[in-house]
Amino acid sequence: MKIFILNPFLFSGKLSRLSRKRQPLDLAYMASLLRKEHKIKLLDANALSLSLEDTIEEIKLFLPEVLILTSTPLDRWEVPSHAHLKLLIKNIIKTIDSVDIKYTILTGAHGTVMPEWILKKSSIDYVIRGEPEIIAVNLINAMANNLPLENISGISYVKEGKIINNKDAERINDLDSLPFPAYDLLPMEKYRYTFPDIPSPFSLMLSSRGCPFNCTYCLKAMMDKLYIARSPENVVAEMEFLQNNFGIKGIYFQDWEFLINKDRVRRICYLIKEKNINVSWGCNVRAGDLDDETVSKMKESGCVRINIGFESGSQKVLDMAEKKITVDQIKEAVNICRRYDINMGIYSILNLPGEDRRTIAETEKFLAENNLKTMCEPNLPIPYFGTKMYKMLVRQEGYEFDWENLEKFAGRVGVSQPPWLAKIYRWHYKFRYSAGAFYFLHPKFYGRLARRFKDILLKWNIPLK
Repeated sequence: MKIFILNPFLFSGKLSRLSRKRQPLDLAYMASLLRKEHKIKLLDANALSLSLEDTIEEIKLFLPEVLILTSTPLDRWEVPSHAHLKLLIKNIIKTIDSVDIKYTILTGAHGTVMPEWILKKSSIDYVIRGEPEIIAVNLINAMANNLPLENISGISYVKEGKIINNKDAERINDLDSLPFPAYDLLPMEKYRYTFPDIPSPFSLMLSSRGCPFNCTYCLKAMMDKLYIARSPENVVAEMEFLQNNFGIKGIYFQDWEFLINKDRVRRICYLIKEKNINVSWGCNVRAGDLDDETVSKMKESGCVRINIGFESGSQKVLDMAEKKITVDQIKEAVNICRRYDINMGIYSILNLPGEDRRTIAETEKFLAENNLKTMCEPNLPIPYFGTKMYKMLVRQEGYEFDWENLEKFAGRVGVSQPPWLAKIYRWHYKFRYSAGAFYFLHPKFYGRLARRFKDILLKWNIPLK
């Protein structure tokens, strides 16, 4: 079959809604598997900033029988945006209806947690739920051979006017059995990491899938229940492949928690040095998993960045979020990174359940005392479907939600103040702990206030003149 695999560029006017230029690894894995038996075109319209018209023209030129597209590429699985989904349905799916395609398949977090909603709101033929690569192969092969779909796990579709949800698919237990992503089908020169410490040419990698922890706000639907890791040898072989074939100098591991198995990580570090792989790399970690021995080996093998799931400087909030870490562990993680001169990023969330004025003060005090205030721009927690926070929301409001009304409750579950007031508290304590109780008398405060107001105007595309 002829299969067109698309990572769409979703935009509104001049503003991109998915501006990060990073490899859609899940689609590239699918392409690598499917091209063994089918004719494939993989288009990363996001990396190429292709307009809707140019994207449709590419599809028409290829004349595919099947279109596979994603609502959330792999690096966005855990934070799906309704605005992104809305633009996908409005701009891409409806326009594609005019193209002669037999089957349209959607992967990603939106359809995984709410396939019925997707099938009712769009002309998508099949929704793939969860880890998509093997499911896509099974579905395409069934189509190609006119086989019944009832036994294809992990798909949802409409049959005789009724929505059918086949049983969930099992997770991919042997990740080493997957071929490397089809990097050769991607515009590798276009990808960049957010910060310059991980240089270009750049690539994402995924060395493990899932997470054994169960934070109340975390959407784990795409890689649910199990933590599964690739062997160190397989991981380093891919790094060597990227270096030798694409001149890659920077890699970011998109694992949800890279340091779950520290023996595995130390083995990866040893093999990087043994193979003379010269790349700068970074990863996500839990604060409680950092230790001197492991971080020293990471540093020696080229690690330049560690991003930590900080979330809050209040133990009360961390406990209610079921983070299973302590404020002291976060502080020690910061100190370890500084001892080995590794750049840090910290993920922060404002207005998690249990947040109040006192916990916001605790967080800002922790950031000030540990000189972290300049690297922390918190997000509001969205109570995604399937999370414990979503269950709290339903109990709080007394009714069910869908993608059209869910994000309205970001930062509004189990808290003492609405998000706008939480932001004011945060700003107050941020200045208080950095400039003293009378910060409002300092000229620099008003300069920063003016810059913040200007940023808000630019964000909302409001002319300054």
